[in-house]
Amino acid sequence: MTGELDTALLRVDEANYLGKTVPDVSIVTESGPKKLFEIMDGQPTVLVLSYYTCGHVCPVTVQNLSRLSIDADAAGYRVVILSFDVKDTLQTMASVTASIEEVPDNWTFGLLPAGESERLTESVGFKFFFSERDKTFVHPSVLTFLSPGGEVMRYLYGAEPREQDVELALIESRNREPYLNEIVDMVALTCYQFDATGSRYVLHPTLIFGAAGIGVLGLCGLATLASRKDSRGDS
Repeated sequence: MTGELDTALLRVDEANYLGKTVPDVSIVTESGPKKLFEIMDGQPTVLVLSYYTCGHVCPVTVQNLSRLSIDADAAGYRVVILSFDVKDTLQTMASVTASIEEVPDNWTFGLLPAGESERLTESVGFKFFFSERDKTFVHPSVLTFLSPGGEVMRYLYGAEPREQDVELALIESRNREPYLNEIVDMVALTCYQFDATGSRYVLHPTLIFGAAGIGVLGLCGLATLASRKDSRGDS
């Protein structure tokens, strides 16, 4: 390949993948073989596809994600980091987990066998290739959010995810009717809409410019404060 890479080519064609269910692939973890849905355990999940010998964006993305203070019960969502590189081993995986000060209990690191790597990456539209010149994989930095049933719900791009974006994507990914404790969360989601161009959640414009927006903005603010207070009170 000559010239500079057009990184837009690596962006997921989201229209073809949102709402699709990922395969229940087999995964090798430090505690033995497991299935993806077994690890997800019926919870909304942040799927991170990377490779463990990466010296660039992969470790930065994982470390930044680990530093976020997500306002959600850790038992209520999962984070699954999987290597798409079939040459990765438990040893290379251990080097990454060791770089994190404390791996949360709801996180799982794993390896994907050759056939399973292809199945999973293709199911979410994740593109990558190996650059012989640079001796590295070229791939997007993206968090893929899955519903409890394994449906693709949202993509967030970049190595520095914002807490608010991750929280709202998890709310969106729950994919079920809200029960009492989630009403505040649903209000928060109603206040925001997803900006695919910037890969982030922004305050809904009708709430900013609409005459009725003042009262709703107040409700959004109270919902955010209540959500954070409740989260910290339970910890």
